[in-house]
Amino acid sequence: MVAVPITPMGVSLCLGLITPYLSKLIIDQAYARKDLRLFIILVIAAAAVFTINSAVNMRISFLNRSIKLSIAFTLNRKVFKKLQYLPYRFFQDTSTGQHLYKIAYDIERVAQLIADIFPQAIFIIPKAFLIFGIVFYLDSKIALFSLALLPFLCISPVYFMIQLKKKIKLWVEKSQAIFERASEVLSHIQLVKAFGKEKREIKSYILALIHNTRQELANMKLELSGSFLSSISQRVILGLIIFYAGLRVMQGRLTLGGFSAITLYLAQLSGLQNILASSLQRISLGLVSCERLDSVLAITVEPRIKEGARQVVFPAGRIEFKNVTFGYLPDKMVLEDLSFCIEAGSCVGIMGNSGCGKTTAINLILGLYKPTRGEILIDGFNIDSVKPDSFYGQVAIATQEPYLWNDTIENNIRYAKEGATLKEIEEAARIACIDAFIDSLADGYQTVVGESACRISEGQKQRIAIARAVIKKPKILILDEALNSVDVELEVKIITNLRRELKDSTLIVVSHRLSTINMADAIYFFAGAGKIDIGRHQELLQRNTQYQAYLSLHS
Repeated sequence: MVAVPITPMGVSLCLGLITPYLSKLIIDQAYARKDLRLFIILVIAAAAVFTINSAVNMRISFLNRSIKLSIAFTLNRKVFKKLQYLPYRFFQDTSTGQHLYKIAYDIERVAQLIADIFPQAIFIIPKAFLIFGIVFYLDSKIALFSLALLPFLCISPVYFMIQLKKKIKLWVEKSQAIFERASEVLSHIQLVKAFGKEKREIKSYILALIHNTRQELANMKLELSGSFLSSISQRVILGLIIFYAGLRVMQGRLTLGGFSAITLYLAQLSGLQNILASSLQRISLGLVSCERLDSVLAITVEPRIKEGARQVVFPAGRIEFKNVTFGYLPDKMVLEDLSFCIEAGSCVGIMGNSGCGKTTAINLILGLYKPTRGEILIDGFNIDSVKPDSFYGQVAIATQEPYLWNDTIENNIRYAKEGATLKEIEEAARIACIDAFIDSLADGYQTVVGESACRISEGQKQRIAIARAVIKKPKILILDEALNSVDVELEVKIITNLRRELKDSTLIVVSHRLSTINMADAIYFFAGAGKIDIGRHQELLQRNTQYQAYLSLHS
């Protein structure tokens, strides 16, 4: 993509080198000989070169912007795609604001670095060599004198760029932290308002902005100091060269036209150094952003589709844990050597105290985590051997905190099954006992639920989420505390509907409610890592003291 403007930039480079030489010819040939015809021809030639160069530069500007858009698009696609395929655990160790900051800011800075700064840098070196070559042709001693002074021009920009990169990395991290906090506060605005913490959040945000602004001012001072010293060194060195060239004119070893041309070429050379000096912060920002994006793109993950994985249609929906061990930390296992079966087509209740492994087991069934040891089978198929699109087309979940998009109710339900008809959506809503509520709305299924579904109640959110899970008629349906915001009567009705309408599906209900669990064929009581007791309510009540204590606590 960077190669696109090389040809027009090459043309612009050549045209820019012609103009100073034309000034030499005007002074040494047209003025000296008082040749009006030659003067007019050279002036017209200079005007033509200027016009063509302006048109070429306009084309370069258009190409650069096009390339920047293309780079930003490509990077956005790659970063977002990479984030989508990273494992679930990765997102528990990082924040959403961190990823949004990379997408919103780092990608733009990298695109600017590649589209604007790199092409300029590519042409600085060849243009400098060409200028030295022409100056050497006009006067070899001035060229050698200029070459001897050149290293002094590079010291200041290089030194300040190294210093600036260190400080900018810190500033970017602080800017990201502010972005993360703002994103978190706005996404939890209900909590902020419920506790009356608006002033606290405003104060915290402003203090963070003040610290970050001070850091940015320090970076600006460093950048301006670099530009100032570069400008001073440039003026001194350019003055020395012009002084030396003036002496050679007085000695009769250089024509006035040659002096004029050399001065203009040296001005172009100093312009290249000005570009480098003025781009210090953009270069440093771009390099830091490159490192940050690379930290995401360079993450190696297991292939999404493992070798040998295939499309599978689960015939029954029987789930089996075989000696499954798993822990979020290497030295602390949540589940240890756990083995159990959930029979196909059954309705089972999962209970247990907080931290006992219920949610972990659910996440393992969903494939969000991989067991440290052991395997999880559905109808005899290891879930790792099933292609993701095939697997997730037959498994669905509704959670305690339903995630609904800021979209219509219809589209929220259809999310689980693209292309679902309105009839299918209405049927899923009926099973979830949310159809009457939707029909009562002025816009019905076209009602937009708002950010975080703020326009409807928690119970209504949960039932819409259940309808979304139901619409694809999954072989395995998991309700993870998905009915705790509805009353008992409605809960019983929903589970009755699910058992009747999805009679060939395996239904897993995670709940603390005894009314829910009493409807299950069996209760799976998690008592700790590797400990699970299976039976009906009365059986567990008679033989398991932990179960008795659990019920007493939640009654």
